[in-house]
Formats: sequence, structure tokens, C-alpha cells
Amino acid sequence: MKMYVWVFCSFAALATKAQDNEGFELVKKDGDISIYERWITFPKTTPPLDAREVKGEFFFNNTIYEGLHLIQNEALIERWQSHVSEFEVYKQPDTTTWFEYSYHDIPWPVSDQDHYLIYRLVRENPGSLFITFESYVDAVRAPVRKGVTRMELAGSWRLERLSPHRTKATYRILSKPANIPKFVTDPIIRGNMMTTIREYIALLEEPSPK
Repeated sequence: MKMYVWVFCSFAALATKAQDNEGFELVKKDGDISIYERWITFPKTTPPLDAREVKGEFFFNNTIYEGLHLIQNEALIERWQSHVSEFEVYKQPDTTTWFEYSYHDIPWPVSDQDHYLIYRLVRENPGSLFITFESYVDAVRAPVRKGVTRMELAGSWRLERLSPHRTKATYRILSKPANIPKFVTDPIIRGNMMTTIREYIALLEEPSPK
């Protein structure tokens, strides 16, 4: 009986450690890259829909501003987001706001997807940047395309300066669920997130041309 209680308590402790204070559970880890997930209600859905929020935490050897510039760089997007076949950034006179259109060529059984987002640099301190993004409707710049699933997304980037050339990044994305079983989507979502983060880090740490 004592052995059973000890084993049960050990498993309970491990389960508790696997979640952070926001309810995210660690689902994948590789070196300094950690992928977490939680299920919450997608905003403004009637009836309420449970949606997956994914969080990636990682580090790179560069500045917070280079991290921001790479997010906005049209020319390099295909080098760190492999399924993106179309990408355009619409910068605004107010440099704290910009729009982004992205088309994703997704492997079967998931249909091709696109999104149109508004980004806002909502907080800028000497040592950190906080950027939010969410879906936005613009029938001129981003009309709905036949046979393509328009994703509804929301999320954020947090870039924190640890030293002059060392940054901690936290990327969060919440997507409205599609009618596809979790056993199909889980490995695709987690694998794509891990690959995307690795390539993002690689570009930021790429030696400058001499």
C-alpha cells in the first residue's frame, strides 16, 4: 500500500512539473527549445470552441531588434517557414503597426491555408519588445481564396535581452480549431513549430558576410 501511494505521488509530482503557472504542458523539447500547449476557449465563439494555444520558448545569440527585423523580412521568410509559398508585409506610417499576408502550402490531409494579420508593437523597453498579432479582415489586400482555408489566429512575440547579444524569445499562437483529429494535427503542429524555431535561430546566428 505504501509503495502504491509513493508511486502515485511521484506521478502526480511529475504531472505538476510538466505544467507552468498558465496551464501550459511541455509537449516537445530539443536542447534550448521548449514547446508547450494548452487548450482554452477561442475568443468570441458561440457556442464556445476549445482551441489549442502553442508556446515556444527558446534563445538566440543576437539582439532583440534583429529578432524583430527577421519577423518582418519578406526576403528571408521562406528560409525559416518552409511551408510558406506567398508572404507580404504591409508596413504603415506608424512603425509600431504592420499587416502581413501569408499562404501556406500544407501537406495532405490538411488543406492549404492562408491568413491576414495585424501586428502591433505594444510595448518597447530598453531590454524587451512585446508584439501582438491577430486576424484582420481586408477584402482588397487579402480576399478569401477558393479552396483555401482562412485561418483565424491570435498570438504574440516577447523578445527579452539577457545580454548585449543574447535574447530569450517566447512565441505564442492560438488558432481556431479545424475539423481534423488531434492525432493527425499534433505531430504536424509540433514538428512544424520546432523546425520553424530552429531555422529562425539559425538565420539570426548566421555569420555576417565579410
